[in-house]
Amino acid sequence: MQGKSIDFTGKNIYVGLDVHKKSWSVTILLDELEHRTFNSPPNPKVVHKYLNKHFPGGTYLSAYECGFSGYGHHRELNELGIKNIVINPADVPSSNKEKTTKTDKVDSRKIAKGLRNGELKGIYVFDRVHEEFRSFVRQRTIFQKDLRRAKQRIKSSLMYHGIEIPEDFDVASWSNSFEDWLAGLEMSTTNGTQVLENLYQNYLFNKNQIRILAIDIKKHARRHYKVDYNLLRTIPGIGQLTAVAIISELGDITRFKNLNHLSSYVGLMPMSHNSGESEQSRGMTYRANNWVRTMLVEASWQAIRKDPAMMQYYISHAGKINGKKAIIKVARKLLNRVRFVLKNKEPYELGIQD
Repeated sequence: MQGKSIDFTGKNIYVGLDVHKKSWSVTILLDELEHRTFNSPPNPKVVHKYLNKHFPGGTYLSAYECGFSGYGHHRELNELGIKNIVINPADVPSSNKEKTTKTDKVDSRKIAKGLRNGELKGIYVFDRVHEEFRSFVRQRTIFQKDLRRAKQRIKSSLMYHGIEIPEDFDVASWSNSFEDWLAGLEMSTTNGTQVLENLYQNYLFNKNQIRILAIDIKKHARRHYKVDYNLLRTIPGIGQLTAVAIISELGDITRFKNLNHLSSYVGLMPMSHNSGESEQSRGMTYRANNWVRTMLVEASWQAIRKDPAMMQYYISHAGKINGKKAIIKVARKLLNRVRFVLKNKEPYELGIQD
């Protein structure tokens, strides 16, 4: 007597993945029951092989939280035929018990249940080319942080040894004259001088890396994103590198259905709490693309100096709320201009009230 082959055609198989460097916690659910939770090597092929063996013919749906592992696993899972989404950890439904008892198995089970219940929505994932372009642009900000650390190390070393920086040089932007002063500074011993020389060379290295990277970033943008790059440059406050950063972080502007959707992604929407007849605003949302939000706020300070309409808008709000809150409103208005020029492919006209 020949046994009947197993066939899960038409059945959804839900897979929750808690992704770590050395192992994954995997929970597999069907519509009716939980199959099992187990540890797996961190390899999509292993998960795919298990699903094919135990649930042949099924429709495989999986999800994992965005984080250190990026989107490489996401792409491989989809290439293997597993319909994967990457989710924001804050969007995973959790009971109070699950919040107080956090383990890898609990996390993978939560993801699988949320997937089965239709409660999870995947974040937008750039294609590999754009993702690497974004990393390329972000590297400049990372190098800038390294440069600030290099400066601080030099200043701390001078302070430790009781060497005062001349008043004319003690400013945020280091001039050529200050660099010459540093280069010629000698400590009381060769060891001390060598320490200072090493710190100074590290500073020069970081400064040069930023300069080279800025040139390469602008060159790449003019070659591959010329139209959007030039459009953004027509907006007062948006400089060359800010324009490139906006392109790299937002991608296709039409993926945002409206300004609120875009503002929510960037993080320019206030947190609010409504209960009965009371409504409270609790400052800016913690959910944000901090790369874009920081740049837009910095660009807004430039915008109010260059655009009379922006200055008038800022003054009208600064009189009611403090300047830091007012500049956030300017940043949202600036974001609206970004959306307009990119969506309509029209340059911004100075002085227009929007």
